[in-house]
Amino acid sequence: MYTTRSVVSVIVALVSISALCHGQEHAFCNTTNGTPGRCVPVRKCAYVLDFLRRDSLLYNDTAYLESLLCESQTDGPTLVCCPRLKNDPKCGPSKNVNRIIGGNDTEIGEFPWLALLRFQARNNRIYANCAGSLISTRYVVTAAHCFPAAQKKGWSVHSVRVAEWNFMNHRGSKDCKQLPDYTEPVCRKDYDVARIALHPDYRVNYAVHMHDIALIELATDVELNQFVAPICLPLDDGVLEPHGDGDYRDYTAAGWGSTDPDSGMSDLLKQIDLREFDKERCRKLFQVPSNVGIGDAHICAGGVRNEDTCHGDSGGPLMELAAGAWYLTGITSFGWPKCGREGVPGVYTNVTHYIGWIEHELFRGILA
Repeated sequence: MYTTRSVVSVIVALVSISALCHGQEHAFCNTTNGTPGRCVPVRKCAYVLDFLRRDSLLYNDTAYLESLLCESQTDGPTLVCCPRLKNDPKCGPSKNVNRIIGGNDTEIGEFPWLALLRFQARNNRIYANCAGSLISTRYVVTAAHCFPAAQKKGWSVHSVRVAEWNFMNHRGSKDCKQLPDYTEPVCRKDYDVARIALHPDYRVNYAVHMHDIALIELATDVELNQFVAPICLPLDDGVLEPHGDGDYRDYTAAGWGSTDPDSGMSDLLKQIDLREFDKERCRKLFQVPSNVGIGDAHICAGGVRNEDTCHGDSGGPLMELAAGAWYLTGITSFGWPKCGREGVPGVYTNVTHYIGWIEHELFRGILA
């Protein structure tokens, strides 16, 4: 038989036990189940706070929370081992590609974390719309605005497809094809969706999308191979140092978006190289009356005529290559109604700003 304990008793237990210990804030730690983490005050660990917000806790839950205690200084706050994300050791693989300067075609498997979101209309027809980035075997990061936009059309989420390249005729009616110079066939595969978490503060403020990020939990783990692999997340400070001319960064974006402002989605996965755009100039271009618009949670990139992300690229990655691996820097969010306008950049959600929220959603409700 399970018994419950009040939240107050758990907090008292946490504080009293920690008073007997000595330690250091931000020290590395591991949970009892082996998940890496950092010692932080209880109030800064959303994972633990989620447990404490429950009306009542099972005895096993409270025992688990007490096991998360770090050694704390007698005059300091109560510290708990808060689970942290960890990149797959083989994340963000970079391929040697003979790319034509100024071209935007990709090679099969060049960006193996690209995921294609598929929606079902009321007539049961399936539509590809929006992209995402695989960050682990179970989770995909995309843009929050993809879902209310689909809902307005009467569409519902159908599945997430990986290992796609040309979603119209690349493999005809077959899901697998053996390609020359590859040791294994490339097999596109659709995965059912178990849960979609939109950022709770997502909103549109005079065409400026705020907190435009969502996390998709797949129903089953994705099978990893040379055509399917997660991208790295910028988890460590300093992993992405400023480079290029001045302090501006160089990025690469990818997706199945329009190649012309007046056309539909591209059948073929495309890429485009973009330079970071001055944030202050960007803020003035997308001015809002309340002045709560473009900020640290955004990245502006592009602004060169006919070099831009466009309709259909939403949710796809803005990437940066560092130390031989690709990192997810941004998420394609919004821009000018006419894509590729000179002097007007695209705007991307700054992923670094949301690492804490991603961790919160990944570890929500589980014993990490």
